[in-house]
Amino acid sequence: MEPENGAQAPEKSSFRANSISNDVSGAGSGSRTLPLRPKENGVNSESAATVEDGRGGQDQTQATAPTESEPAGSQNAEENEHEDAQDQDYGEISELPPTQPKKKKKRSKRKPASQRGLDKPTGFEDFFADAPITPDQHAEEQKLYSTDLPFVDRIVTAIARFERTRKMTNERRDILYKYLSYGNVDVSPNSFQGGQVTEDMDKNQVAAALTQASVSNDKRDLGTETSLYAVDFLGCLQGFLSRRAKYLYGFESRDQVLLLTTTLERFMDYLLQHDVCPEYRDDVLAARNLCREVPAELWAVAEATRRLPGDFNIACSTLFGGRYAQSYDGETWWGPEEMQQEDHVFVGMKPAEASQIVHFGVAGAASEPVYAAYLAGINGPASAQNLKVEWVKENVGFEITKIELPTEECKQLYLEGSRHFRPVGLVYAKPWKNPDSLPEDLTPAEQKQKQEQAGRLQQDTDTDTDTDEGYVFFIESILQSHLRVGFKVEATVRRLHCGIMFFDDVLDVYPTFDVFLHNEMMSGWKKPRPMEGAFDYVETERDDGGEDGKDREAEGDE
Repeated sequence: MEPENGAQAPEKSSFRANSISNDVSGAGSGSRTLPLRPKENGVNSESAATVEDGRGGQDQTQATAPTESEPAGSQNAEENEHEDAQDQDYGEISELPPTQPKKKKKRSKRKPASQRGLDKPTGFEDFFADAPITPDQHAEEQKLYSTDLPFVDRIVTAIARFERTRKMTNERRDILYKYLSYGNVDVSPNSFQGGQVTEDMDKNQVAAALTQASVSNDKRDLGTETSLYAVDFLGCLQGFLSRRAKYLYGFESRDQVLLLTTTLERFMDYLLQHDVCPEYRDDVLAARNLCREVPAELWAVAEATRRLPGDFNIACSTLFGGRYAQSYDGETWWGPEEMQQEDHVFVGMKPAEASQIVHFGVAGAASEPVYAAYLAGINGPASAQNLKVEWVKENVGFEITKIELPTEECKQLYLEGSRHFRPVGLVYAKPWKNPDSLPEDLTPAEQKQKQEQAGRLQQDTDTDTDTDEGYVFFIESILQSHLRVGFKVEATVRRLHCGIMFFDDVLDVYPTFDVFLHNEMMSGWKKPRPMEGAFDYVETERDDGGEDGKDREAEGDE
């Protein structure tokens, strides 16, 4: 009901309206503020606040324009204060417990060598012997190495047990496997077998499972007429030490030689002590004794290979058209001057120095006829043939038969004349042909010339001696200490018309016990298999000609 004639509204309505207006006006005074709203279309939505009455209509709108008491930027200031309050540093938190100092981890004390097993015997010491065995162990070995069993099974069992009962390093194991491989024992990793579970195995089964040595079935007919193999412990050891070992290990020190020989010696001792093959006992005993005798000789072979042919032979080669002829002398230096050294790599000999070495060698060690012929060649005309090369033999072998050290007169000559050169002695040798050398491809004329030279060698070409030796060489005494009667040398030999022989281009030196076996030709040999397309071809997963091989070939073509 509306008031008549300007009558005032009821107090109740007036009170309600005033209360709302007071609330709105109070927002401008700072006592009560409306919540901030985001801008709409670039205009702040709080610029005007609309208050609805209880009837759902808009009774009045209170503008929120800034007043004189409250500037327009007061709201932004409040927002900045709010952000600053959030970023305010309230200091350290004192409620956390104090940090504990880090405790140093105690290092575990290293066990002494006795507890780590480092001081235990390896089985390769001097005068080592296995501990005494019980009767049960003896009966077990008699069963394992019974002569009723084939030799192949016994030797494989012995190899496996030897590996398990000796503390073998990688070097010793490699030596043993290389020797067994040379003797046609199959030594290869146990491929495609996975990890060996040895928990439920006894010692013999563990040894058989972990060894890499085995023998193929084609070697089980030993001793029969159709067998292609023969058991020869001594022969295999001689061939391995003389022709294979030096290429595998180099022998740069005496310790390497002893490591090789002691490893094989202990293996032979094991075969003898456990009576593995009584039918070959003498052969095994001879092989064991060879291991004890050859270390000094193997070292001498290594030293001779490195030091030969010696100063006298190098000088002759330099003067008379050998391998060292026309080499630039030791004073020539192709590097920077500040790096030049007096003892740089030897690449040749000066002709003047070579001539002096030959003069002293001939004067001190040659016989009277050879010395007279050499002197005539020096003092004679340049067209004289005394100092010309009579014949050359390339890559021939000779075996040393006698070694004569320098005489006292020769040593005195070197002491009085020159102390820079080493006195020389004589080394006699006879022709020797390496069984492993390739056949010579000669024309009929060359074959005839070779026969004539062989006939002259049988005669006493050197009038200074009555022996039937084929070669006489001048070698320094320091090198003679590394040579033995029976050593075999492969080199290029030349002879002058005056009777002087010299050699250069040394290929190899072999010891006195050198033996050539066909095992050398079996190195790297693999059993042939039928090729794809043959009537007996069987495809396998590891066959190079199978599907995998085709895929690999296809990838290679791409």
